[in-house]
Amino acid sequence: MVAGEPRPGGSGVAGHTPDPRVVHGGAPVGANRPYDGPAVARRPATVFGPDHRYARPVVWSVRRSPHAAFGPPGRWWYRPYYGRWWVHPYYRYQFATVAVVSFAFVVSPWTVAWAPPPRAGFVWLPGYWMGAVWVPGHWRPLRSAPLGYVWVPGWWEGDVYVEGYYRLNTRDDGSWTWVEGGYLPDGTYTRGYWAPGTPAPEGYVWEPGLWDGETLVDGFWRPEHRPGFVWMSSYYDASGVFHAGTWVPQEDRPGQVWVPGWFDGNTWIDGYWVDEATYRGADVDGWVPDEGWNDGWNDAGPPQDQPRPTPLALPVDATW
Repeated sequence: MVAGEPRPGGSGVAGHTPDPRVVHGGAPVGANRPYDGPAVARRPATVFGPDHRYARPVVWSVRRSPHAAFGPPGRWWYRPYYGRWWVHPYYRYQFATVAVVSFAFVVSPWTVAWAPPPRAGFVWLPGYWMGAVWVPGHWRPLRSAPLGYVWVPGWWEGDVYVEGYYRLNTRDDGSWTWVEGGYLPDGTYTRGYWAPGTPAPEGYVWEPGLWDGETLVDGFWRPEHRPGFVWMSSYYDASGVFHAGTWVPQEDRPGQVWVPGWFDGNTWIDGYWVDEATYRGADVDGWVPDEGWNDGWNDAGPPQDQPRPTPLALPVDATW
């Protein structure tokens, strides 16, 4: 049995805002973006109490975890991975995001004649056929992109819609090429991503990162094959939680549960088997992370001796 296996998505997504009073523990809980109006669902402020479900501190203030082999990654856009050291071990391969849009109506993006109700600040671009591939419609903001950025259209993963965002037109932190996203004949969407311009290490392939609704996190190199394992692709679920790609064992162990491995920004942390009784009986809600779990949760900015990096991407409702 594998923890967190994909589940079929529904056609309606119920939006919610994180409860600031929630205490330690529990699975990550997403915060959907509203269909209309500003995205008020945001990372909870530390003053509201100990809510570490999001595990994505701002990149300039990340404390070293006593359980990690290395300190926070030197690369800015790998540091959100490292924050998952302060999440319960069962959920370190998941990210709670504010990237998925909630709907108060039934969506049908795979139906040719479907069109949504008007949306303030956006124009609906209808779907169309590209040869034998159906490209469902998406929303485009009415205002222009900020200087130096270009629009990345939102996309559908089944009936889950991930809001588009503005990305840098070019990067100045190395050799990078933007790979456009697109739909496959079976309806699967391959998300756009920054790919390194350097050749891949022998036997490795590039695993794209993620957009969490506020920060674009870079991808990483992973082995193309691993004996005894298959790679489970990443996906967003209807509640806004991003399930990162991970290695899943081909064998099944009756009475045991596989806890998926994850990338911490420096190295791959292997998954492991747990007795099902232990897994089911774990006091996840009572779990308390190490000191430093809430470092970097405020937006005051980086220390004066660390210039703020240019964001790789900006949300559609960002101020500039």
